[in-house]
Amino acid sequence: MHSKKNSSFVVILLDPRGTILGGGLDVIQRIKNYGVELSRCDNKLKLLVFSSHAKSKDFNSTYLDVICLSKPTFNALFFAIRVKKYLKEKDLKYKLIIASDPWESFWSGFLLNKLSSNKAPIQIQVHGDIANPAWKKISIRNRIRFNLARFSMPKANGIRAVGHSQANKVSKIFKIKKEQISVIPVPINNLRFISNESPKRPKTLGLVGRIHTDRGIYNFISLIKSLTAVRDDFSVTIVGDGPDKSRLLKEMKKLLPKSKIKFLAHLTSKDLEKVWNEIGVLVSTAPAESYGRAMREALVAGVPVWAAKSSGVEDLILKAGQDAVKILDLKKSNRELSIELDQLLKFKVALKFRKRFINDNSTYPGLLAKSWVELISTQR
Repeated sequence: MHSKKNSSFVVILLDPRGTILGGGLDVIQRIKNYGVELSRCDNKLKLLVFSSHAKSKDFNSTYLDVICLSKPTFNALFFAIRVKKYLKEKDLKYKLIIASDPWESFWSGFLLNKLSSNKAPIQIQVHGDIANPAWKKISIRNRIRFNLARFSMPKANGIRAVGHSQANKVSKIFKIKKEQISVIPVPINNLRFISNESPKRPKTLGLVGRIHTDRGIYNFISLIKSLTAVRDDFSVTIVGDGPDKSRLLKEMKKLLPKSKIKFLAHLTSKDLEKVWNEIGVLVSTAPAESYGRAMREALVAGVPVWAAKSSGVEDLILKAGQDAVKILDLKKSNRELSIELDQLLKFKVALKFRKRFINDNSTYPGLLAKSWVELISTQR
C-alpha cells in the first residue's frame, strides 16, 4: 500500500528474472538507498521495483516498494502485462523505466510502453562486461545475449555503465553516443575502512565470489599449479559457493595439503570483513569483469589484487595503481608468477587511496538518482 505522502508519479525498475528479490537483504538495502536519493532529488517521485521470486514476498517502505509479480520469468510480454495491470489498479503514472539488464528487463519496459498510453524514457543498467569480446566467448548463452543486446541497447534513451572502460567498449561495440552513457559504479553497502596492524601480509591467496566456470575457476587452478611447481610456502582461502565448488576443492586437494586450504562458503559482508586480514592477495580470474565488488572491498581492506585483464580491472589500475592491482598473465613462467606474488605480498595499499575510495562509494546512489531525474527532464 502506498503512503498518502507520495504522489502518483513513480520511477519503475523492472526485474523479471528476480535478481533483486533473489539477491537478499544486501541488494534490497542498496535499492532502498536509491529510493532515498531519488526522493531527495525530486520528492514527487517514488521508486517502485517490479521483481519476481519463487515465493511471493513484497517489500514496502517510505521511499521504495518492491512488488513480486510472478515467479522468475524470461517472458517479457507476460511481465509487461502484469506491470501494466498493477499500475492501472493503483492509478500510478510512471515517468521513467529502469531496465535492470538489456534483455528481458528492457523488452518488458519496451512492451509496457507499447501497451500503455503513458510513454516514458528507458535507462538500461549494464552491470556485466558485455561489450568485452571475452564475455561472449564464455558460453553460447552469452553469445546469444550479446547479439540480443545489439538490438536493445540503441533503443534505450540512456545507459548506466559501472566503469569508464566498460562504457567506452559499450559505446564502440553497440554504437551508443557517449553522452547517453552515465558511468556510476554499483555502491557497496556499509563499505568501511579495515585497519591492518600486521607488518606483513599472510602468504594466502584468496578467491572470493561465485564458484562457476564462467568466473574462471580453472584459471585459478592453473595459477595454483604453477606456483606449487616452484614453492610450497603459501595457502589458499576460498570464500563463496556455486555449482563448481566440489570440482574446485577436489583440484585444490591434489595441489595443496588439506591444512593449506580453507573453505568458508558464502559469507555476509560483515563476516567477510573479518577475513580480509587473513588474505594476503585477492585473486580474480574472471575473464570479463565490469567493476567487481570483491576487488574493491579487498583494496579498501588493504589487500592487493591479482586479476585477469578486464574492463573493471583496467579502471581499478587507473585508480589504485599498477602495484596495487596487477594483471594476472598465466602465460608467464612459474618463476615469474612466483616473483609477482612476492611483489604483491610486500605492497601496501595507500591509506589515502583507501579513504578516498570509501568516500567515492558513498556518492554513487545520489549520482544514479540524479541521472534518472535528468533523463526524465530531457524527455519532456
